[in-house]
Amino acid sequence: MSEQQIQFFPGSVKKAMKEAGAGSSDLWKVPRSNIQVAKDFNVRVRNDKYAARVREIADSIKENGFYPDKPLAGYVALDDGGQQVIIVTDGHTRLDAVDLAISEGAEIELLPVVTKPHGTSMEDLTIALHVGNNGNPLTPFEQALVCKRLAGYGMEIATIAKKMGFTETYLDGLMTLMAAPSEVRKLVEVDKVSASLAIDMLKKHGPKALEMLKAGLAKAEASGKTRMTPKHINATPRVAKPVLVRSIDYLRQEKLDDDERFLKFLAFLGGMKTADELKGFIAAEQEKAQKKAAKAEKASKKDAQPS
Repeated sequence: MSEQQIQFFPGSVKKAMKEAGAGSSDLWKVPRSNIQVAKDFNVRVRNDKYAARVREIADSIKENGFYPDKPLAGYVALDDGGQQVIIVTDGHTRLDAVDLAISEGAEIELLPVVTKPHGTSMEDLTIALHVGNNGNPLTPFEQALVCKRLAGYGMEIATIAKKMGFTETYLDGLMTLMAAPSEVRKLVEVDKVSASLAIDMLKKHGPKALEMLKAGLAKAEASGKTRMTPKHINATPRVAKPVLVRSIDYLRQEKLDDDERFLKFLAFLGGMKTADELKGFIAAEQEKAQKKAAKAEKASKKDAQPS
């Protein structure tokens, strides 16, 4: 998802509604064609959960119509051509559901819209993405996108925390996530790992966090899970140590001990991250066995000496 800074140039509410041919009672009733969506303003991640939510609302709209007590929020702005436009600032999911319902034959001409008052800033609109979504709260990753945007507007961390209703410790974690490598953020975005686990790994392991998260995800997927949990990071060996030793001995006998595929598989079974870690474990076990054998031989020789 793009994280570019977004700016709207304010326009005239009355003029925009007149140009749109919108009607008004308690709310403005605006044609769908006159409502625009600003690219990347909405921080919602469009994953399977989002699609399911849109599907649910679209079915409700087709059955019951668009509920007027759940209006969209809009910001009247001037576009590049000087035209008055209504940009949706709250209700993106419902608007996507409207579009889906219309594509499937629903007849929806006007949508209820409450316009933001004159003087509303981009900071206000951005904060509203969080505080205005109590019914379906933003995920931590989406919250982090909001906080990063606010920081981009020059807002102080303490102010962001207060406006968003977060502790500074929680906000620090969100900003840590936003500063992480893109692959880490992507794992959170597609719901392969929770934001809290990713943040914890980043703080504890720094540059090694990505490798450890990938290894944990591989373990989760191997066990039939689509989402990793802390247990996949701190997994204990799945097979006994003697089994691993016998397995590596077998690979040596069959001259397969240089095949990384077998070594990686054994490492996975042993709850290890890499084949090199397995090799280190085997070397240590062999050293122990050699010392034990030497000690036993020495004791045997001592017992065999005449008294």
